[in-house]
Amino acid sequence: MQSGTSSAAPSTALRRWLKAPEVSPEEVESQRRLLLRLVRVMVAVGGLAMASAFIDGGNDRWVTAAWYIPVFFGIFLLERLVRRGGVVAAGWLISLFFWLLVAATTLLFGGMQGQIAGTFAVSVMLVGSVIGGRAPVVLAIASSLWCAMLAWLEVSGRLPRSLASYRPVNAWSAVTVTLVLTATLLRNSLDVLRALHARAEAAARERDEALRRSLQLQKMELVGNLTSGIAHDFNNLLTVMASASQYLRARVRTDDAAARESLDDLEAATERAALITRQLLAFGRVRSNDEGPVEVGQVVRNLVAMLPRLLGPAIEIRLAAEEGAVVRSSRASLEQILLNLAVNARDAMPGGGELQLAVRIEGKTVALVVADSGAGMDEATRARIFEPFFTTKASGTGLGLATVRELVSRLQGEIELESAPGRGTRFVVRLPRLEGVAPEPMSPPPQLPARGVRERLLLVDDDPLVRRATRRELEAAGYEVVAVQSAREALGLLQGECGFQVLVTDVAMPGMSGDELARQLEADHPELAVVLFSGHRSPLPATLDQRRRAFVAKPARREELVAAITQARQA
Repeated sequence: MQSGTSSAAPSTALRRWLKAPEVSPEEVESQRRLLLRLVRVMVAVGGLAMASAFIDGGNDRWVTAAWYIPVFFGIFLLERLVRRGGVVAAGWLISLFFWLLVAATTLLFGGMQGQIAGTFAVSVMLVGSVIGGRAPVVLAIASSLWCAMLAWLEVSGRLPRSLASYRPVNAWSAVTVTLVLTATLLRNSLDVLRALHARAEAAARERDEALRRSLQLQKMELVGNLTSGIAHDFNNLLTVMASASQYLRARVRTDDAAARESLDDLEAATERAALITRQLLAFGRVRSNDEGPVEVGQVVRNLVAMLPRLLGPAIEIRLAAEEGAVVRSSRASLEQILLNLAVNARDAMPGGGELQLAVRIEGKTVALVVADSGAGMDEATRARIFEPFFTTKASGTGLGLATVRELVSRLQGEIELESAPGRGTRFVVRLPRLEGVAPEPMSPPPQLPARGVRERLLLVDDDPLVRRATRRELEAAGYEVVAVQSAREALGLLQGECGFQVLVTDVAMPGMSGDELARQLEADHPELAVVLFSGHRSPLPATLDQRRRAFVAKPARREELVAAITQARQA
């Protein structure tokens, strides 16, 4: 048993040492084509050598025929083997067949004649091209040892008598065989190197693209982390500004044009600031939890009513929207996409122009087209237009179009850009179409509570400015409001008998969040409607999944607050 084991060990080690590297199916097919090409070349040069041997009158024709007939028969058998798919076996057999052919030639036709013995190099190259690994090293050593033996036989006078005398034509034939086969192998090697180079370049491009995407994701995460901390406070301030603007507008005389123009500017600036905040918060956020079937044309038509105030009177808006263009999205996402594209178009037309909006059904997709008659973009600008923080405007943030691409990507859509200097710009957003699905109905206008039946509402917000502004808006809408600054105070008021119909609470608060407050009230006050609002983040999905829950983002107008309260009350 021990001797059998010891004898098997060297054999196993030798097989491992000779083992060829693993190759892909594409490389196997490439090797198969190489072997078939070599077989055809061997037939061609063999035929040439045989013809020259017959033409040369100094050669014995019977010896020539006896030599070449077995050679061609062997080549035929090898060609059959290659076509049946035995690439590795055929590679070994062709290499060994050619090596034995050269070895026999050197032994029987003149010994160490350089033009014949040099053909051993073709066998080594063939093994290296098809088998690879350490196999060509072994064959090179074997060829050197064979040539050493031939030299010793010739020096000692023991070399067998040559079957034919030295003939220049035979030498020419040997050189031709070597050159043609070597050229074929070199050509294949160059093709392989080019293919490897092309794959390496493609892999490098993929790595660069993966690195770019990774850096982009890190940049988006950094933006989200940087902005999430300030977005809540910033939106709180915008809430106060919007409330104060609305409050003052109701008290300014209708004939005071300057005051009303100032209030218009204040409201427009507030809306622009709110849009920038939403752009910042769009990066790094998860998909919206309020997505559903939405009719794109309906959203666009509703938004067009407010665009003139945002874009200014110098821009003419043209709309063409097909009916039935339903996609899966949230209304807020579609509105933000359209608002950002519209603002970008306005900035491209500082002297005024035309903004064309279109909604089209294109097979399985819905196309939202936004085109302007502005200055257009050159190739360098088009290449970077979707990059975050890239802008051509002196006071721009570089987030508008980056936000659009981020939102379109989340909706599984695509965005295309057509633009040229002096020819305007055209964006096409394509989203997957929902066929046979009815869109969610638009919410009816919110109904204010009757003055004779004032609903009691508990307002919770830790910011005193926001608390005072929101209380003013809710009281103006007809609610009886009790305002507190923390969730603990709210729990204290709600202990025992609940005297409130609605709870309106901020989400992000110190001590206890609005999510936690809503969850604690579920058991004791299941009929209490809860509206969560925040300028920082959306509430947890589990919180909104409950009955009588609604959410509104800051800064919220009075109409949006009333709509959210109505939604929660009717759920």
